[in-house]
Amino acid sequence: MANSNCVLVAMSGGIDSSVAAYLLKEQGFQVTGIYFHLIDDRDSSELSEAFNDYLSNKQKLKSVAQKLSIPLLEADYKKDFFKIIILDFIEKYKKGLTPNPCIFCNEKIKFQLLYNFALKEKIKYISTGHYVRVEKEEAMGRYILKRGTDVKKDQSYFLYRLKQAVLSKCLSPLGDLKKEDTRKIAQKIGLPNSIAHESQEICFIPENNYRKLISSLEKTKEESGYFLDSNGNILGRHKGISCYTIGQRKKTGLSLNSRKYVTKIIPENNTVIIGDEHELYHQEFEVTDVHYPSCDSISQPAKLLVQIRYNTPPAMATIFPLDEGKLKIIFDKPQRAITPGQSAVFYQADMVIGGGIIEQF
Repeated sequence: MANSNCVLVAMSGGIDSSVAAYLLKEQGFQVTGIYFHLIDDRDSSELSEAFNDYLSNKQKLKSVAQKLSIPLLEADYKKDFFKIIILDFIEKYKKGLTPNPCIFCNEKIKFQLLYNFALKEKIKYISTGHYVRVEKEEAMGRYILKRGTDVKKDQSYFLYRLKQAVLSKCLSPLGDLKKEDTRKIAQKIGLPNSIAHESQEICFIPENNYRKLISSLEKTKEESGYFLDSNGNILGRHKGISCYTIGQRKKTGLSLNSRKYVTKIIPENNTVIIGDEHELYHQEFEVTDVHYPSCDSISQPAKLLVQIRYNTPPAMATIFPLDEGKLKIIFDKPQRAITPGQSAVFYQADMVIGGGIIEQF
C-alpha cells in the first residue's frame, strides 16, 4: 500500500521546483526528487547547446537536494522526448502550424512519467513547480484544475490535457504563491543564487530559435513558395512555411512600404499571406483534439473565457459543440492572431474547463 506521506517531485534545478520540494517537506511530506534526462546532445548543434544547459541544471540540482536533505533519483527519457516532442514539433511547423510543445510535454512526458514512476514505487503523490492549483471538488466527485493565484505566473494553460488519474495525485505547493514569495523563500533557506534564473521558453531550443533547430535536424531542404497579399498578388518568395507564424512582422525578407504581417499560412499550396494588422483579427474558429481535465465534455452552447496563447489575456466567447468532438468558438470581440496549432483553453472563472488545438481556418 502506498505511503500516504510520500511525494515524488519533478525537479529541474530551477527555483520553482526547488522551493516546491522545500515547502512539501516543511508540510511533513517525505519528499523524493526526480530529474528527467530529456535532451540528447547527439542530434544537432542546437540540441547540444540545450544539453549543456541540462548538465548545468543537474549540477545545481544536486546542491539543492543536498541542501534540502532529500534523495534524488534520475531517469533517462531522451529517446521518448525526441520522438514524441521534438519530431512532432518539427512536423507540425512543416504543416504550417505553430505548436506549443510544452503542453504536450506536460501531458505525455513529465506528468505521465511522474505518475507512472509513482505508481511503480508506490508513492502516493506527485508534484512540480507549476503555478497552478489542484483541488478536490467533493460536490463534483472529481479533482479540478485551477489558475494559480499569481496571474502573471499562472501556468494552468499548459496543463489542460492532464487526466483525472494524474490530477488526483497532484500536489501544487506554489499555487497560492506569487513569484516574489517564491524568491523570498529561496533566499530565506539559503538556496544558491544560481537557481534563481527563469527557464527559457522552450527547453530544447536555445534562444528560442526554432528555425535553426528545424534546419539542423531536417535532411531535406524545405520547399520555397510565394508570399501573396490578400488579393492574391505575388510579393516575393519565402524560404519554406515552417519559417513563419501568424502575426510575424520581421524576418520575412520583404521590403514593403508599410508594416505588414503574416496573416495566414496555406500549406496546401505552400503560400504565406501578407497583410495589414487589421487582417490579423478574427472572431470565429474551431478546435479539435479537445480535453476536459475538470468537467464533462461541452454538450451544449456555453459562455466561457477563452485563452488562445499563454501570454494573452482570456476573452469572453461562446462555445458550440460540433460533430466528432470538435468545438466552434465565437469571441464576443475579434481577437488578434488566432494561430492554428496553438491551444485554446476554456475557463469558468479560475477553473479550467477544457481546451483544444486551433485548426486551420
